[in-house]
Amino acid sequence: MIRSTLLLLAGSLVLAAAPDEAPPDLLRLSNGELEGRFGGIDRDGVLRWERDDGIAPMEFRTDKVRQIILRGGGSLQTDASTSHVELVNGDQLPATITALDESGLTLESDTAGPLVIPRDAVRRIAPNPFGGRLVFAGPFNPEAWTLDDGSEPSAAGEENAEPEEEPEEQPDAEKEEPDAEESEPNWRHIGSRWYRVSGEEAITVDPGMPGRSIFRFRLEWRGRTPISVGFHSDFAPLPPLPEPDEEDEADGEDEGEAKVATRSNSGLTSYFGRSLAMTLRGNYVNLYQTGYDKEGQPFVNSLRASSRSLRIDNNGEADFEIRSDLEKGFISLFVDGEFAMQWQIDPVDPDDEDSWTPGTGLGFRVDGSDTNPVRISEIFVAEWNGMPDSARSLENEERDIVLLTNGTDRVSGTVKSIVDGRLTLEGKYAPLVIPTDEIAEIRFATGTLREPEGATEDQIRVHFQPIGTITGSPGVTRDDTMALKSALLGELSLSLENAVILEFRQGGSFLDAWDDDF
Repeated sequence: MIRSTLLLLAGSLVLAAAPDEAPPDLLRLSNGELEGRFGGIDRDGVLRWERDDGIAPMEFRTDKVRQIILRGGGSLQTDASTSHVELVNGDQLPATITALDESGLTLESDTAGPLVIPRDAVRRIAPNPFGGRLVFAGPFNPEAWTLDDGSEPSAAGEENAEPEEEPEEQPDAEKEEPDAEESEPNWRHIGSRWYRVSGEEAITVDPGMPGRSIFRFRLEWRGRTPISVGFHSDFAPLPPLPEPDEEDEADGEDEGEAKVATRSNSGLTSYFGRSLAMTLRGNYVNLYQTGYDKEGQPFVNSLRASSRSLRIDNNGEADFEIRSDLEKGFISLFVDGEFAMQWQIDPVDPDDEDSWTPGTGLGFRVDGSDTNPVRISEIFVAEWNGMPDSARSLENEERDIVLLTNGTDRVSGTVKSIVDGRLTLEGKYAPLVIPTDEIAEIRFATGTLREPEGATEDQIRVHFQPIGTITGSPGVTRDDTMALKSALLGELSLSLENAVILEFRQGGSFLDAWDDDF
């Protein structure tokens, strides 16, 4: 397999560690892009953009600005905390919950400072949202990823074969043109997102995915774009093709659902090696197990699912979550927080040399020559605590739901208070006291929540790493601090040290003419 490596992954935990010299900021206008440095916003709402090439600082009206990508999508400091509060408008505030009573929550946030939020403005509290150790968050650092064309080595001896005729020497100017075309990337990293431009290359990364894990990602697409997602992948390359054998060519295919793939249909194996590979085609999902048999030949085994259809739009977006327990042989898929389907695979036995051996990587690929755009973002990998249910499926109009980090227990009732790291819940039969470090999520009764206000034209959305979004009307911004007025949180002084994107234009899909024109 020939791999075009962007740069090697410098460790299994990738949380956008800041480089020695931060990359430039990127200003995305309605008709182009401009590198430089975000110089702040003045009292009149004028955005200043600075450059190091001698050009005087420039000023822009914010209604002409689409996005600002800060520091290439990285952050000035690494913060692995994922504790946050989700508001009724969908904002996710990175914060630690210090207290709660019947009227409000008291929070401590490195991003927004100490805050008190009305209780009816909070949809969810997530002290430990993944129920286990966070392994990977991104994609903040494109240098951790590999661009893989999935090509295969030639048959034995073919790579050394001489051409029948020497190609005619071409002028240097004509030689350079195809090289320029080959260097054009088929995937483009902007901020904390991967955009697929064209081609069939895969983007892959090895974050050290554990055997029992949660793998989350967000997909946005147009049309019925076929997408393959590899996970538990080792990216083992295809072996060289053997010399043709007449007897082998005469043999027929094996019967049954699991059959050995030929070179022409082993595409998933050539990209992901030994792996589990999920294919999303319109409203249908298939899961395959890929690898190599004892003779080194690639195989692609189709796995039987409880269902194969999804209710997702042709032109839309969805949050996917894959939960794996390889020792028990269970793979579950959740879409937008709801259970979709489940597969049973042969359990992995580390003591059995004939057992299927998974890897620890993941990757994405758009199949075929389809040129519809795709965007991938909000990728998380964490240790899974075995929690079988979707938290959203347990939402209730009248009762608060508390999910524990042990993956098996959940309780309902009315959350009365959080004091000194302990939550008190008034249950049906008796009150319960639960340490907050044992709580994965708290979902408040939907009937007690206020209706969110509609967004106004002057609002922007600030995205943080590894998790968090805050929406509001911006004020004076300087020295990595932004004044922001939030309809739910009030006047804020936001630290931008962990911010990755300032999104000025909202409401429209990324799949518009501007983003199609890479």
